[in-house]
Amino acid sequence: MSTLDLVPTYVKGIDRLLFGGFKLGELYFIYGEEKSGKTSLALTLCASAIRNGLRPLFLDCSIRLHPQRVLQILESWSLDPSKLSIRMIQDFQDQEDFILHLYNSEKLFDIIVLDDFTHQHRIEMYGEVRSDLPIYKRLAMQVAMLSELTTRDKSLVVLIGQVHDLPEQENRKAVAYRILSHWARWIIKLTIGSKGFRELFLEKPEKTGPAYFIINESGVGEPSSKVE
Repeated sequence: MSTLDLVPTYVKGIDRLLFGGFKLGELYFIYGEEKSGKTSLALTLCASAIRNGLRPLFLDCSIRLHPQRVLQILESWSLDPSKLSIRMIQDFQDQEDFILHLYNSEKLFDIIVLDDFTHQHRIEMYGEVRSDLPIYKRLAMQVAMLSELTTRDKSLVVLIGQVHDLPEQENRKAVAYRILSHWARWIIKLTIGSKGFRELFLEKPEKTGPAYFIINESGVGEPSSKVE
């Protein structure tokens, strides 16, 4: 069993911005627009975890994960695909039940990624404040349980969220940003930059960045040319 405290991405700019990599025992919230590299970054983190002897779990909350993409990344790292546990979340209740299962069990995984964490929450919403309040409370309870896992089990939990679909507004925030930002020790925003580069900004615990990266067959990697 690994005694690693940090899980590196092996992208110099990202690891430098994150003080060496993603830290076990912490809750991270990553958000950004479509195709900004969120899932590729998460799968890179899972691959790095496997390489370093850790047990990752990938929860696909929107059932949009492409199996071929998973295989491409893990094979690029020369890893056994069976080392990555993947579970598809069917609905908001299924998500809640599984998080409760993790919470009530002895430590099962070192790293837990929940991709598009608010997807089922968004489907559940009515669009009316009084009706939606209990749904927000359930989401907050899920995040609270995941947060406790980080301290109790020294697990690394990564929540991935989408931004509001309001392209005319600047500084777009993620769905349920207040809840997620309250519990997350680290908040990371991804954007699409020039020349096909992706940009990573750290918003919490301090605002800094960007770090630049590309999306490739290994997940994410170093920019292939100078960033202007």
